[in-house]
Amino acid sequence: MKRVKNFIKNNILLVTNIIIIVIGAIFAIVLSVNSLKSIIKKDMENTTSALFDGVYTSISDVLEYTVNYTNGMCNDYFLQEMLDLEDEMDEAEFEDMMAQYLERNRAANNWEGAYLISCKTNKYYTPDGVGKIVDPENNEYDVWYKNFIESGMEYGSDLTYDEFNDQEYVIFTDRVMRINGEVRAVLGCAIYLTDITDDMKHCADEYNVDVCLTDVDGNTTLDINGINLVESYYCRYYTNDMVEIDQIYTDDGYIIRRYIPDLGMYLVVRNNHYSLSEKFIKIYRGAVIYACVMILILTCLNFYRFRGEKAVLKSNIYTDFLTQISNVKGLQTNIKTFISGGNSKEIGGSMFILDIDNFKQINDNFGHRKGDEVLHMFANELSKAFRAGDIVGRLGGDEFMVFSPTLNDYKHIEKKAQELKELFQWTISESGKAVNISVSIGVAIYPKDGATYEELYKTADKALYYVKKHKKDGYCIYGKIS
Repeated sequence: MKRVKNFIKNNILLVTNIIIIVIGAIFAIVLSVNSLKSIIKKDMENTTSALFDGVYTSISDVLEYTVNYTNGMCNDYFLQEMLDLEDEMDEAEFEDMMAQYLERNRAANNWEGAYLISCKTNKYYTPDGVGKIVDPENNEYDVWYKNFIESGMEYGSDLTYDEFNDQEYVIFTDRVMRINGEVRAVLGCAIYLTDITDDMKHCADEYNVDVCLTDVDGNTTLDINGINLVESYYCRYYTNDMVEIDQIYTDDGYIIRRYIPDLGMYLVVRNNHYSLSEKFIKIYRGAVIYACVMILILTCLNFYRFRGEKAVLKSNIYTDFLTQISNVKGLQTNIKTFISGGNSKEIGGSMFILDIDNFKQINDNFGHRKGDEVLHMFANELSKAFRAGDIVGRLGGDEFMVFSPTLNDYKHIEKKAQELKELFQWTISESGKAVNISVSIGVAIYPKDGATYEELYKTADKALYYVKKHKKDGYCIYGKIS
């Protein structure tokens, strides 16, 4: 005991510091017990918010895009002129022209289907021709057509089962087309509900969260276990708490919901995982100084990590999975960003839409795997043919798009188009078979041929259609169509 007293007396400063550190550590641990739950809650909220934003954007963008795109189709002068010729043209010729128009739009957007119903003839035009004559009075599947027109709505989204496959649900985006105030047609597109449930399942598996869609009463109408609404319709216990609030923290995790207008449902994501708990427990077992420093470091790391995950998730939304270049959404976003710039009209530019001629023969003769290889090679060569600042992407199927800022005079555009024409004179051979492919190119100049993305797309597509109709294996600038 005497030795202890002597040690304290001789090392009073050291002992005082040790006592202060111990008391501080004990105080910090006590505080940590009370604050740990709130820290975990905040971490879980950040995690769930990052995941939710990606899931919501992925689903809502698909639906919003179909609404905006069908609106563009309704205002397409080319389509309006086609409908004016319905009574004048040969029936088979008109049906073929309408089928080509619908197929181009369907393929460009990777839709499952596209259609147009003429109010004059009640013909149901599809990419495969006339599907049927719509008869609301005698066919239960056609009652929606009459109700939709009489409702006075400009557009609507309808979740229903496929008329030709009652085991498959589809989302139809329907829109009324008016010409001079008169209802002339009803057109729209269809995507399989599996397109959305596949996204939901990917996110659920990748991030280990529960994802579902509910009605306004909190009843689960759709989840990753099935898309048959009758079988999937049940009540999750935690969605009952989400009828009047959009975010809640429970013992089972953090839950966020948000309404998807074009689907008429709520997206709900529940996450009960967090990344900081074990690290914080280890930190609180250490000294107060180390605990404070580690909390700061881990908070910073957490912020940057989740920002990185969100950036990756956002990047995936804008990238074509097969070719690893921009997809339709990426093309739209990048081109619209350029156009919205203050001096974009002075800089100018040109939009190229390229369609691979005879690509269907590749799939028919060699299979889809070979077709995918050709698309990948085409994307690589197309990217190499343009500058790093040019916007290169795949519209879908065998159609690609390039937007080249500053390239806005006919001489240089024709030179570039000729280079592309010569570059893609390919012969694909395998197992004694050979298929020659080439490229058809439609070009629109910004801002001369269009001041918006939608206008440029329409004029470039018309130029491409001109090439495909006349000879293929060539190019056409919209302003030179006679």
